[in-house]
Amino acid sequence: MKPYVVLISSIFFMFFVSLNCWAQNNDFSGKEIGLALKASTNGFGGDVVFNFHKRMDVRLGYEQLHFKTTFSFSEKSVEYDADTDYKTGSLSLLFDYHLAKHVFLTAGVGYNMFHGVVDGKATSDLEYGDIMISKDKIGTFEFQIDPSMKISPYLGIGFGRTLGLAKRVGFAIEIGGYYQGSPDLTITSTGLLSPTSNPDQQQEARLEKQVSQYTVYPVMKFSLSYKLAKF
Repeated sequence: MKPYVVLISSIFFMFFVSLNCWAQNNDFSGKEIGLALKASTNGFGGDVVFNFHKRMDVRLGYEQLHFKTTFSFSEKSVEYDADTDYKTGSLSLLFDYHLAKHVFLTAGVGYNMFHGVVDGKATSDLEYGDIMISKDKIGTFEFQIDPSMKISPYLGIGFGRTLGLAKRVGFAIEIGGYYQGSPDLTITSTGLLSPTSNPDQQQEARLEKQVSQYTVYPVMKFSLSYKLAKF
């Protein structure tokens, strides 16, 4: 079964369970609102948490992570320098259903901000028999990778509370994933490296096929919340 079929089916199942709970016990007293700081594999940020039922929360959140690295490598006796520019994050709307006091399921959607770039250039010349090809003629390359789905459904399970019960402070650990579809890869290159980005060579298509199974972006999240008001 396709991963997105499992994901969507799970979301509908959780929604059904939540509605069933709503029908059986519609106690909406003691609504609460608070803020949460969070750190995850998807970035650092925060949530506005609205607890509208003793078992149900809604969270509006934002998180982002951005870093750059440099590295060097060699290929066919040529040295290259490369830069990696990696960004991930989301603007999300999530719904929590507490199965027990400290166990909850989460489903929702997020605007996916994942974007990765690797670009580089040759830093040494290429000796080809009696011919010396300069590094400038070898050229440059750039690989960009993006999710094929900017609006990505999310499903997760958590332990703790996204908003504290009796206390103002709450803590939660959450494990889940965004379904973002098969990665979309774009290659550009110059000089002798130009064939790498030539559509006739199908390098881009082959690489996309190799990474096509990575459709879910995994998330492990830690959150610390503070209750602002109860009404």
